[in-house]
Amino acid sequence: MDKTVFYQDRFEILVDTRGYQPYEIKCLMTNKIVEVIAQKENQQDNAQKCNALMRQFVLPQNFVSENGQCCLSPDGVLTITAPWCCK
Repeated sequence: MDKTVFYQDRFEILVDTRGYQPYEIKCLMTNKIVEVIAQKENQQDNAQKCNALMRQFVLPQNFVSENGQCCLSPDGVLTITAPWCCK
């Protein structure tokens, strides 16, 4: 369900992170790259289960990562947005 939308002044990325808690999700933004990493571990009957999610988005131009925002909706959709750099 990943979706990337480009606007004139910013981009918006939607990532399905259902099943992960906010503290299990990391979003890294640098230059033209946005990375989403989510990881959770469960202990079940003497067995350890690890689930991981990694998404990398390479954008067509640089953006202002300091002004980037991430918002996790109640239904588990992570929305990432940041403005483009001025030309």
